Amino acid sequence: MNKIRQANQFLQQGNISQAEQLYRELLKVNPNDIDALWGLGRVALALDSYQASYDIFKRCVTLVRQVPQLWLSLAQSCELLRRDKEAEQAILQAIKLNASNLPALQAMAAFYCQSNQLEKANYYLDAILALEPQNPQAFALKVRIKSQNKIDTNAQPILDTLINNTDKLNLQAQITLHYAFAQLFHQSGEVSDAFFHFQHANQKQSTLINFSVADMQPYFSCLTQVFSSEFIASIEKSTLPSKSKLTPIFIVGQPRTGSTLLEQMLAAHSDISTAGELPFLAGDIAQGIAQLTGQEFPLGCQKLTPQQCASLGQHYLANMQTIVPKAQFIIDKMPANYQSIGLIKMLLPNAKIIHITREPQDVSWSIYRNYFAANEPYFCSLAEIIQYHHNYRQVMSHWGEVLPEFVHHLTYDALVSEPEETISSVLEFCGLDYQPDCLAFNKQQGYIGTLSDRQLRHGIELNRTKEWHSYREFLPDIFFTLK
Repeated sequence: MNKIRQANQFLQQGNISQAEQLYRELLKVNPNDIDALWGLGRVALALDSYQASYDIFKRCVTLVRQVPQLWLSLAQSCELLRRDKEAEQAILQAIKLNASNLPALQAMAAFYCQSNQLEKANYYLDAILALEPQNPQAFALKVRIKSQNKIDTNAQPILDTLINNTDKLNLQAQITLHYAFAQLFHQSGEVSDAFFHFQHANQKQSTLINFSVADMQPYFSCLTQVFSSEFIASIEKSTLPSKSKLTPIFIVGQPRTGSTLLEQMLAAHSDISTAGELPFLAGDIAQGIAQLTGQEFPLGCQKLTPQQCASLGQHYLANMQTIVPKAQFIIDKMPANYQSIGLIKMLLPNAKIIHITREPQDVSWSIYRNYFAANEPYFCSLAEIIQYHHNYRQVMSHWGEVLPEFVHHLTYDALVSEPEETISSVLEFCGLDYQPDCLAFNKQQGYIGTLSDRQLRHGIELNRTKEWHSYREFLPDIFFTLK
């Protein structure tokens, strides 16, 4: 096996350091080896090094302009860096090179969907379906933007294949289509058929997962033990003063609680920008802790010196600034950062943490009925979702005991029923004045890269019905114990 094939295989298997070593060896021999450069860019992406990946892919397309995949990789980095115009141009260049390139057409359709340019999205979806009439991703995206809103002559053959000829579809395609048809039946009020597809989508996705929420229990227990009230007190005494003028704002909680709505309302403020859902704390920073202390997070936190904490904090802020260079306040809305509130206190003592909650049954049902690309047990099993909810509540209760003044709490219901009062309170917590633009966030036509993108284009929605009520007869008894 030659070295480039071996490096690519390492990368595909998740052996990032081995892949990186081989790519760099190849580049020592030939600094313009395009395959090695592209591989090194993908390594940077895997390590969440957005700017580094962008720089490498930019060099790739400068060296070789005729390969669509290089432009698509550049577009991926641009989207992560929120350089939307450049991302659009990179995808269009890939299509210009090959108008039948399905990945390029799919990337363009998805981009226009999340940028609320639905006519353009439909144009590219139609182009995909002309080439491949039963393309699962294109069909699902048409359902998502409601240009496919019923079981018609276009949908029926796809449904027949999904039900009767499953062997013609790979597992990923089956999952995608089950979620899509669940949505179609849900919209038409055919709840029995909808739940059939919700159930099959989640069951099939569950087969891709090799751990359970129960396996995470030792981690959650360790988290609360490490960040004891005594340890928090020692942190507060030893923390070095921050020299940064940048204030990170963390929006934390469970998915589907209204965090994207809150993000968009805050980002409409003239002093606040958003970097989206950043993986840095659980990825880059956690790896840094392990390297510095020889122990994984959270145990390694006990060995960090004040100087190391300050250095890691500055590293995190530097990563944020590559995305929004001139911002004073930047939002990181990764929901799972609720697990890292103690770590944030150590590294970024001036940070603002906003915790948003919603009725647990509403949240759990919304998680179950939406397709999260990440294969995690707490996304695709009601029993696992409910168990994870209990762990989340215990962790947040712990932070409430040891860091009572560090977190601002609000509810989704308050945000939609009393938006001005609720947002004013959040802004006051951040040290900012209220601005009316925060309630007119939907007038901004920016890119929204989450499952809430379509919903948020309509602004604040009041009196939304509890959708799970229609599915009561199908839900397990444990669902009704949620509080």
